[in-house]
Amino acid sequence: MNCIHGIDARFCARCNRTAPSKSAGAARDVTLEEILALLNAEEVRATYTAVAEALGVPPRALEVRLGARRPEVSWIVSTESGLPNGYDQSEWHAALLSRAEIITSGRTLLLRMSIRRAGGH
Repeated sequence: MNCIHGIDARFCARCNRTAPSKSAGAARDVTLEEILALLNAEEVRATYTAVAEALGVPPRALEVRLGARRPEVSWIVSTESGLPNGYDQSEWHAALLSRAEIITSGRTLLLRMSIRRAGGH
């Protein structure tokens, strides 16, 4: 069985860590569903790398976790193009390009999540 990091759970150094780091602990406080809710509510894009960092998973494992292409997930985009990987324009959220802002780091994404949880948005 694979772990959340996309490898055999028996051999995952992160999952089998005896004392999790502070950043790993912070990452476990947020879920993919919460991140998608934030991106949709604020109509802001975030890179695959930023979302993967926030969740503490490799970017390739994230793509598998996202599931079927749908507008709610199209906010997660490529660093190079600023667009969702493999999506046709008809699969994008209607407001995908309404803002130029793209969250590019997991730390920034976690900060936005903290502000949202505190009622700042």
